[in-house]
Amino acid sequence: MRRRVCLFTASPEPSGVGTHMLALAEGLRDRYDVTLGCIPYGQGERLLTRAAALGVETLPLDGRGQRTDPEIERLRSWLRASRADVFHLHAGVGWEGHTSIYAAREVGVPVIIRTEHLPDLIRDPEERISHQRLLDAVNQLICVSDGSAHLMRRVGMPATKIAVVRNGVPPAPDRHDAAAVLTDLHLPAGTRLVLTVARFSEQKGHRFLLQAIPTILAACPEVQFLWVGRGLLEKELRREVQKRGLEPAVRFLGWRDDVPTLLAAADLVVLPSLFEGLPLFILEAMAAGRPVVATSTLGTDEAVVDDVTGRLVPPGNPQALAAGVLEVLTYPKLAARWGAAGRERWRHEFTAERMVRQTVAVYEDLLCRHAPMGVPSL
Repeated sequence: MRRRVCLFTASPEPSGVGTHMLALAEGLRDRYDVTLGCIPYGQGERLLTRAAALGVETLPLDGRGQRTDPEIERLRSWLRASRADVFHLHAGVGWEGHTSIYAAREVGVPVIIRTEHLPDLIRDPEERISHQRLLDAVNQLICVSDGSAHLMRRVGMPATKIAVVRNGVPPAPDRHDAAAVLTDLHLPAGTRLVLTVARFSEQKGHRFLLQAIPTILAACPEVQFLWVGRGLLEKELRREVQKRGLEPAVRFLGWRDDVPTLLAAADLVVLPSLFEGLPLFILEAMAAGRPVVATSTLGTDEAVVDDVTGRLVPPGNPQALAAGVLEVLTYPKLAARWGAAGRERWRHEFTAERMVRQTVAVYEDLLCRHAPMGVPSL
């Protein structure tokens, strides 16, 4: 009899979290009956649509007007009816999804797992207590990077409850025709493409890249910056681009389903974040053989090896960002070497297949201890 796994997030905009969950769902579906649940608005709606296209059962639960709670009673009813063996909550930030986990415990789901996709960001004492109490209802806390796990232990999370399953991404598709991408974007031949895929939020640091762009353009005027994403700061960033007279060089592309195609055509990728867990965009760039310029934040520094697969620069430093980008654009042999080394590093350490395999190992260990096969789960 196949086990049933519910992958769930209460995140209001599960962009990277959603991509991670899709890769996990695709890898798990041959072994388990998989259901993917989230709030069906914005990025959540896109996530549900993509999951359904994979043949994965979906569970849309409305969470509007509440900070973290989807329709908890509907979730309880579904968990009872489906007799789920594993409830795997994916949290974008530390305060998300608590009531979902308590609902799963209340109805008797044998194995409850929580993946933290960012490092510890909790500063409010009451939220800290709430998060620590949550561990009593969780069988395992998964962190997506060694650095995140270290921070969790440092704030008092029991080491025995923490497992590390580092993020992974699928292989990149065959390289696409860069000239066709330029044509689709109405750009002339010879345009150099610098790609950033990230929500428009303070965390992602777009404003520091924006400050670096004039220096880059002064040396390489043929550069075009492609910004893929949406977010609360989009209007503010658009105004700043206009104010600086950079509209001809910066393209706001919204959320795109053809990021692999853009990656294949890009000369390099840039991620100027102030903090991360382990960014999927960086791993996707490595899988595609693209050189990376990124900030030396926790998680990113586990993927990018400075001067081997890319360039790491201090967060919040426009001058260092500009120098890193110009290094790649100026020295094509260096860029090719970094891109090839990044792809090898992805192949050895950051594949989706490895991530799924390690997640299955966590599931099976906990199922053996908490829900032996043949014993009713609820």
